[in-house]
Amino acid sequence: MTLQQLHYTSAAPGPDGSGFRFTAVSDDLPAALLAEVEQLVGYEPPRDAPARPTAGELAGFPIAFSHHLLSDGSRLLCRAVYTGTDYSGRYGNFHAHAVRLSPADALPGGMLPIQAWESPFWADSTPGDGVPAGEPTSAGRIDKARLLEFVRARAERLEPFLADVRNLFRDPDAPQLLVVERDSADVAHWIAVASAVLPRERADRLTFTTYTRRPGLARQQIVGTSPDADTDAADAGRRFRVHDCAGGRSSTVREASDATDAPDAWASVAARLWLAGLPELVSGTVRNPEGTGPDAPYDAGRLAALAAREGVALDAAGRTAAARRAVTRPRASDRFALLTGLAAGGTARTAEEWTALAALADEFAPLAGHAMTDPLVRDLRAELARASDAPLPVLLSLHRLAEALRLDRSAVLPALTARMSTALLDDDEEKDRAAVRAALGAHPELAAAVLGSLDRTAATGDPAAVARALADGLPGADLTPHPHLRMAAAVNTAGDPAHTDRPGLLDSLMKAAGAEHQGEPSVLRTAVRLVWGDTPIRPVEAGILLAALPEAWCRAAGLDDSFVQAALDSDPDDPEAPELAKALLLNRATTLAPRQRAALLLLELAGDLTAGETLTGYAGRAVALRAQALPLEPGIETRVSAALAERLLDSPAPQGELLALVQGGDEPFLRAYDRAARREGVADRMRGAPEYAAGCFAAWQTAPGADALWEEIRTGLLTSVLRPVVRRMPAEDVDALLRDLRRRGGPWASAFQDWNRPGVLSRISGRWRARGGNRQGTAGARGPGDIEPPTEERP
Repeated sequence: MTLQQLHYTSAAPGPDGSGFRFTAVSDDLPAALLAEVEQLVGYEPPRDAPARPTAGELAGFPIAFSHHLLSDGSRLLCRAVYTGTDYSGRYGNFHAHAVRLSPADALPGGMLPIQAWESPFWADSTPGDGVPAGEPTSAGRIDKARLLEFVRARAERLEPFLADVRNLFRDPDAPQLLVVERDSADVAHWIAVASAVLPRERADRLTFTTYTRRPGLARQQIVGTSPDADTDAADAGRRFRVHDCAGGRSSTVREASDATDAPDAWASVAARLWLAGLPELVSGTVRNPEGTGPDAPYDAGRLAALAAREGVALDAAGRTAAARRAVTRPRASDRFALLTGLAAGGTARTAEEWTALAALADEFAPLAGHAMTDPLVRDLRAELARASDAPLPVLLSLHRLAEALRLDRSAVLPALTARMSTALLDDDEEKDRAAVRAALGAHPELAAAVLGSLDRTAATGDPAAVARALADGLPGADLTPHPHLRMAAAVNTAGDPAHTDRPGLLDSLMKAAGAEHQGEPSVLRTAVRLVWGDTPIRPVEAGILLAALPEAWCRAAGLDDSFVQAALDSDPDDPEAPELAKALLLNRATTLAPRQRAALLLLELAGDLTAGETLTGYAGRAVALRAQALPLEPGIETRVSAALAERLLDSPAPQGELLALVQGGDEPFLRAYDRAARREGVADRMRGAPEYAAGCFAAWQTAPGADALWEEIRTGLLTSVLRPVVRRMPAEDVDALLRDLRRRGGPWASAFQDWNRPGVLSRISGRWRARGGNRQGTAGARGPGDIEPPTEERP
């Protein structure tokens, strides 16, 4: 095979001119590419290079060995060296010798481009006959021994460099790698390392240069330069992943790109294999992947498993990858070596590693007590002692592994039980709940501990959350010794408590707990919380429970307080509340606080007033009780105020009751009476029953001047309510009203006549209304002394 070649340098005048030009070009090399090639073969010496180097100093100038992709898809492999003076004796000359490889061409012997580094083929001057000939061969300058010596001297940069090379494979838009070395030969070694860990086709097309003075203009994937290169630090940080091995600052370690952490794990294992002298294992897995996916060449688990079997010490990321692969692969003859490597540890183990190792617990179990597990047992004991705050999957992993290795698990069991219980009760921890259920089915001791914890939570915490956890099912759950759990499970089959007979549901839950537990206060409390939750017990329900449950049970379970609260917080129109108050006063009188007792008595009194019970002194009693019941619940205050006002406005109402209310000076009651009296129904009743109007007049004439509030109320009622009614009464109704007042005795009749004596205009209008006459001729009753109203004048 004859490769197309070219030479470029500063040459004496000739047919193609003078200065820098192509001095030899293969005849079949497309002329259209020469302009493009000319931009790639240039060379600038380092800034700190001597201006007039001697022959010995010339040997120390960097060599720019580069590999480029051309616009037509072909490749250019070029070596450029500084030669000092040109044909005229001026300094600044260089010579570039390049080979073009068409897309179908390959280097002789299947060499990778970097293997042609310093091949004897490369010329420092143009051939005398001007005809390029020959082909690159390997000079053997970069062999395995030299590479291993090289990477061991730069071990701290090896892992991040391998991670960045892998990223070149994964991401077509990955940043370039900038390698800073004092010797371009060292850059060539880095490129050789990169080529060794890339799939063959990618290694063939890896673009690079071992040296450029202007990295910002370079477009290769790996760019080598010297410490004094023209590099803007900010631009380099944006464009490049920097690996500075000459004392400068390198890029920080790349963060994992996803949850699997595969890039870092692979780079970590690959670096350890290189440092252990086994780079062929890395190259072998990269170039012979097991799968066909995009990341198949960089299977961290596969590489880590090989490393562990070879006895190469791995870090936590590598051990985790190896353990995960071991779980998914059938057991092999070298399984013992792999388990030994995993057990050996060597660096701090992570939560991810413990989880991965736990998945191999069944394989470690037969090795319990074997010397090879001693490091794992030592690390596990230490982890158990400090892992109470670890994530739940880690705690489960530690428990599973400790069980397999027959270690004491008492240190982790309380924390694990609490965390598992919490996960089952937390609706936002679906992933953890799945892990817990799997562990409960596999570990009876965990199941027993967790069920006990849930039973305690149902008794003292949130039984509804426990019921939800049980609704999803718990593998191997024996609820027999746990009465609270039995009730929580039973409530799941009863439907929505809000739409069922809740006292009946309570009874069924108590039966589910078992007869031997029904008298336990905590069981009754749990049953009540399961049925009612945060919903208050309604008065009708409280009355049923009060009658059905033994007093000792209710008192021990604290239900009496709920019953009392149901009465106190009842709605003003709840028909069962007064009866509940009556029952509580009858059956729980000794346990009531004075304020509660007064409030319940008011509630009972309101019920009796509404029911029309014959009572004496009820108004004064209401005033006295209200003073004792402050602060009074709004529902009771509304109910008793309305009942008291209605009873006082009823007929006949004993005069002394209203007087007691007035003398008591209770403003809310008096205001309620005022509002009730102003309702249209009161005025309608007075219009239809003069005797009722007489009663109202007598009531509102009671205790004039007793205090400012009552004076305001009574005069307002007389003026705004009674007077409009009386003024519109027929004369016979007014007479009936007077007769009623006379029957009552006392000054009521004369007081009414004085109160009702109108002025002239009022008398005229009053008589006119009494007659019922109007200009439309409507007939009406006429009383004594009635006169005809004035008529309109006619023309």
